[in-house]
Amino acid sequence: MDEIITEFVTEAEETLEKIDPLFVELEAKGYDKNMLNEIFRGMHTLKGAAGFLGFQPIVDVAHRAESIMKKLRDAEIGLTRELMDVILKSVDHLRLLIFHIKLKDGIEEDISLLLKELDAALLSSGASARADAPGAPGAPGGDGGQGEPPAVDAEEKAEIETDEHEAGSSHPQPPAEPEPRARAAAVSPSPGPSSDEQVQQLSKEREVVSTLRVDVARIDKVMDLAGEIVLARNRLLNLATKLDLSYSDDPHVESLVETTGFLDRVTSDLQLAVMKMRMQPIQKVFGKFPRMVRDMSRTLGKDIDLEMFGEDTEVDKTVIESIGDPLVHIIRNSIDHGIESAGERAQKGKPPKGRIIMSAYQKGTHIVIEVSDDGKGIDVEAVKRKALARGLITDEEAQKMSDDAAINLIFLPGFSTKEISTELSGRGVGMDVVKTNVAKLNGYVEVITKKDVGSTFKISLPLTLAILQAMMVRIGREFYALPQSMIEETLRVKKSDIKDITGQKVLTIRGRVIPMFELAEVLGVAMDTGVGRDHCYVLVALVGDRRFCLAVDELLGQEEIVIKTINGIESEECGILGATITGDGRVVLILDFAVLSRNVFAGAAK
Repeated sequence: MDEIITEFVTEAEETLEKIDPLFVELEAKGYDKNMLNEIFRGMHTLKGAAGFLGFQPIVDVAHRAESIMKKLRDAEIGLTRELMDVILKSVDHLRLLIFHIKLKDGIEEDISLLLKELDAALLSSGASARADAPGAPGAPGGDGGQGEPPAVDAEEKAEIETDEHEAGSSHPQPPAEPEPRARAAAVSPSPGPSSDEQVQQLSKEREVVSTLRVDVARIDKVMDLAGEIVLARNRLLNLATKLDLSYSDDPHVESLVETTGFLDRVTSDLQLAVMKMRMQPIQKVFGKFPRMVRDMSRTLGKDIDLEMFGEDTEVDKTVIESIGDPLVHIIRNSIDHGIESAGERAQKGKPPKGRIIMSAYQKGTHIVIEVSDDGKGIDVEAVKRKALARGLITDEEAQKMSDDAAINLIFLPGFSTKEISTELSGRGVGMDVVKTNVAKLNGYVEVITKKDVGSTFKISLPLTLAILQAMMVRIGREFYALPQSMIEETLRVKKSDIKDITGQKVLTIRGRVIPMFELAEVLGVAMDTGVGRDHCYVLVALVGDRRFCLAVDELLGQEEIVIKTINGIESEECGILGATITGDGRVVLILDFAVLSRNVFAGAAK
């Protein structure tokens, strides 16, 4: 029984996740029969499955919501914002009821008030809005005007009672029966499904049959095992290379090299296949924002359009689970701080309706998520003034500070330019969460802003967090791994090329002066004395908008490594992402570039 309930919870959550953004889109369009059909089917399926398992509160709420959707679909009532508020409220309650089932906490929510609101909304909407559905085909005219008594109230009540009896039956409900079409056709004649539609439906059914729902823990286990195979592959490749150098004429060694080459290809394919199993479309995160933008816009009295692109872009499930909060804070910031009121926008010659664009796309081994708005942008001088007032920077620092550095002040904990705190923002909690959470994912955030034009937050994240390409380096007798994704280039430079400007070492690369730090000094370990050497090796790193050089004793080359978590160590504190085992069997620490960047620049500023 537990498995059946777990399956129900999973499907119910997926259903609500799927139909939630449709409500917002439907409100914008006014009438869309296909969309209404999809929402109706979702509610009907949820009601049927809940009835089968005896979850009566879900049946009661879903049934009433379904009844409203049915009348909307049949163009018997029109969609108003107030009606949509009630429907969305019912979706929130359904989500809460399902959450309690998932937790098995035995809490019973009081839904009596919600049921009354749904009943009242259904009956009142039928009287006033029947002829108001924009573009509603077949909407009856002349008999449903405002002020007239609802001609079919008795019928509606009888239908609700009949449906309630059906839904409230203690007998098991058959899952998701197709809705009879005869009545709908009488109210709103429409042609039957075309052959193309039938083909699409059959394709969807085949797709469902061809998929398999697997416990995430099992996939994680397979991923761990694939990681172990990658480590073993690396060691074998290392051994085979050494043997080949020493005994290249030995036919057994030649055979070993061929076999390890084959193992290398198979392991790479296996790793890619397992990684794809963990990939999910970013739509799972994006899907909740239409509703959020709609609700916040109403609360603040603003009119805002949300456009989304690249929702099919796939990322690792760990990224999916972690990127939601940062995006919530960015969107809240855009709506509350960024986009002006209609009056302000009119004065600036902007259209009254604000615009937010969310997009996701893959760029190399990274996924980039952008959130742009056409609001007022970030006032750099205002940010500096606020930072000065709070003692975060000095007058001298403010005068020398570049615009990019000033904009990054918004990521400081507790920083906010808003004078009055509201329930939405102004307490300085939010943007520091964005920076921290993105850094934990081994990613970085860029902000591009222009006053009175708008702002863009660009988040760059690795596609997967379990296996990454790393540059292996040596400092003295210690070995370290650095994520390759943030290394722009590696150089062998003469020590005489390193200059000193007011106590800060710098290196000029193709006309660009870049600050340089010694990794040994940053980590507090001994470096080679370098006696007799006139050169050193340098990594040029780009973390966010910060470009810097790190000097190391030796570059050992790139290697595909598997990240192993070290219990009890927080990357934010010590700058260590984890550990890995290299091809030659060493246990090597993996350094966190984001923390390194913060530490070296903090040290340079002192």
